[in-house]
Amino acid sequence: MTRPVAALGLLALLTPATALAQTDRQATQRGAAWLESLSVDSVGQQADAIVALAAAGRSRQSLRARLRAMSGVSPAYAITAGAAAKVVLAAVAGGGDPRSLGGVDYITRIERQYAAGRYGATAYDQAYAMLALRAAGLPVPRAAVTALRAARGTGGWGFALRKAGPDDVSATGLTIEAMRAAGVTRSDAALRGATKWLTAQSNARGGFAIDGGGRATEANSTAIAIRALRAMGRTPPTATRRALRGLQEADGGFRFTPTTRESRLLATLDAVLALSGRRLPPPY
Repeated sequence: MTRPVAALGLLALLTPATALAQTDRQATQRGAAWLESLSVDSVGQQADAIVALAAAGRSRQSLRARLRAMSGVSPAYAITAGAAAKVVLAAVAGGGDPRSLGGVDYITRIERQYAAGRYGATAYDQAYAMLALRAAGLPVPRAAVTALRAARGTGGWGFALRKAGPDDVSATGLTIEAMRAAGVTRSDAALRGATKWLTAQSNARGGFAIDGGGRATEANSTAIAIRALRAMGRTPPTATRRALRGLQEADGGFRFTPTTRESRLLATLDAVLALSGRRLPPPY
């Protein structure tokens, strides 16, 4: 006798890809609920929380109080290009005006740091500045992309934007994301080479560590790698998404590695954005 369809359960009706996407969504919503339960003091983490919650589908109306609270303390924080850029990304994600958030123009703060293609000394300053400009609907100077090309290491990019420095997974993933946002095509040789280097750094479970080389899965680098692959038009591997979800704890927060909790807040901020299916920059 044929069993009723209803008795098969929802998952039996889904394709493997659809079931995986549903699992990602469930992990995203549990992570977002955990983030909402916290009181976050750091401005940078407040900004990241707004971006992550927006990616998880929270309405701009629900994010207004967070954005308002952040805008009151952002001026003293947003000194570097990277810090000002985080505020811009949060403003856009939360429906605010980065040109006049709490009376401060954070786009101008980013632009004042620009010189000879650089927005600062690190890959994070450079990438976040480029992502923030695109979030605000502004073009990225060609010289900024040229500077990134010149700073590429043997495979990807390093934190300090020096060719002689060690490449790392997080800097490489964020740079790929920023260059794609700036309009560099997926067929670009540098991006394809960096993506090949990035994927080669995964461990046997599909996860990533900042130093690569198949080391134990870290939430942050795995999440950034997922976003970079998505930016390159690739579907992040099932194993990689599973490795990231495997770091989620019973309360919805994510741990840093399987054996180390470290900053669960930072881990969860990156994981929620990655598992939501989004990437930088907003709006979503």
